[in-house]
Amino acid sequence: MSVNQIKEIQSMSTDVSGPIMVLLAAIGFGFNPLFAQILFAQGMSAEMVTLYRFILPGILLSFYLPTPAILWPEVTRMLMLGFANGVGIFAYFYALQTLASATAILIYYTYPFFSLLLGVMIFKRSVNTNAVLSAALVLIAASLVIDPASLSMESKLALVGCFLAPLVFAFQIQYLAKPKQNLTAPRRMAWGTLGHLFVLIPLAIYCAPQMLFPEEVSGWWALIGLAFLAAAIPQYLFVMGAIKTKPEIIAIFGSAELVVAMLSCAFLLDQALTRLDITAMLLVMIALAIRHPAPKHASEPLLAKSDYPKTIEQALKQAS
Repeated sequence: MSVNQIKEIQSMSTDVSGPIMVLLAAIGFGFNPLFAQILFAQGMSAEMVTLYRFILPGILLSFYLPTPAILWPEVTRMLMLGFANGVGIFAYFYALQTLASATAILIYYTYPFFSLLLGVMIFKRSVNTNAVLSAALVLIAASLVIDPASLSMESKLALVGCFLAPLVFAFQIQYLAKPKQNLTAPRRMAWGTLGHLFVLIPLAIYCAPQMLFPEEVSGWWALIGLAFLAAAIPQYLFVMGAIKTKPEIIAIFGSAELVVAMLSCAFLLDQALTRLDITAMLLVMIALAIRHPAPKHASEPLLAKSDYPKTIEQALKQAS
């Protein structure tokens, strides 16, 4: 076997490994609602479940916290983003505990609309047809599953709070598209995760939950799954796979998270999906996929050097 043939085989292996990592990461992230609801069913509160979701990645990423003083302003910005995102994710988990899981999950995926809105109003981004179409599909999907008239006052508050997660996520998308300073991906993830913990640890102490740990074996498995299978491992896989994968493939494979989230709850927790839920899920998947049109030339390299920052930022967005 010649040297060129060996290089071609290695290149093909790299081309395949990146998308596979992204797909596996999306599948792992998709199990967040399933594990969370298993823990809710055993009496654990939303603040404790959210805390366990982030504390393990925070410990693993703590080795990347040392940062040169010149980058401390960016560290502060990542802490603030992490803090806000921690509030948003807590609101999302609380909505998972209060609302129908399909409704909460689909609300989380309204972030393309908020991303477009914030991009135009705050970050002065230009708008293209794909972005407008994506946002419109997301609004249609949300309108199919949200029925405020049938909700109690507590559920209405959870519904409104659930929109914090996609709103903060959209702001994060817009900022990370062009950050003020450059940080390595692990450092940015480490400081963002620490920002999550800055709000989640005091929140857990303030709420004084009656149950700190699961009482049943299945709850411990769910806790391990939430920390490892739905957080730490997918986070690592996505960061490693994103730099080897085309942006449009990342978007398409990333939509698998929505499918896994909804179907796992439906099949494993016996939560029925209506035709409107399924229609809304398909609309959101289309909206996510059309945000990254395919390159015009098939001869383009797998990932141009100038695309590295964007792809890393996409990895950071999914991990959070």
